[in-house]
Amino acid sequence: MTEQAGAGGASPQAGGGADQDQLVYGLETRFAPHLEAAASAVRDAERELTQAREQLGRAEEEAARAGYVSDPLIFMRQSVAEEVDALTRKTTEKKVRVSYRFLLDRAVELAAAEVQGFHDERAAEEREREQGVAACRAAERRAVEALAAAEEMLARVRAAEQSAREGLRTMVAKLTAPEA
Repeated sequence: MTEQAGAGGASPQAGGGADQDQLVYGLETRFAPHLEAAASAVRDAERELTQAREQLGRAEEEAARAGYVSDPLIFMRQSVAEEVDALTRKTTEKKVRVSYRFLLDRAVELAAAEVQGFHDERAAEEREREQGVAACRAAERRAVEALAAAEEMLARVRAAEQSAREGLRTMVAKLTAPEA
């Protein structure tokens, strides 16, 4: 079995320009998919960083636009308490029954609003955790870290290619050098 060159499989013993070109071509074709994959990872990380920054900008704008919203439940609770107090002051049976029906309607509305308010608050908290300013800042930070890691990986892939090229140059120099 003949010895094959590590980079491309061509025999380095002839040492001619055509053999060297074939070795370089072999090296480049073996590294091309890895260089492209590394460059693609960097592009993906850059895209994710851009998206994270855009989402952060939208979240900050939304937070700036969001004004104070009063809680209607405070007023509803107070209204129900006033209706209970008003019921105690009613003197006739007819007025007590009408007042009680009104109180019952307001109390049921308050109960429904309390449940809906609870669910709305939970949904708002979840939305803030996932899409709020703090979440967007954390996503941006992670995207910056991912981009840095991808760029480091690309640099290591390029360094590996350069090592192979240096090895090829050394091999060619040794094989083409006249024997002393």
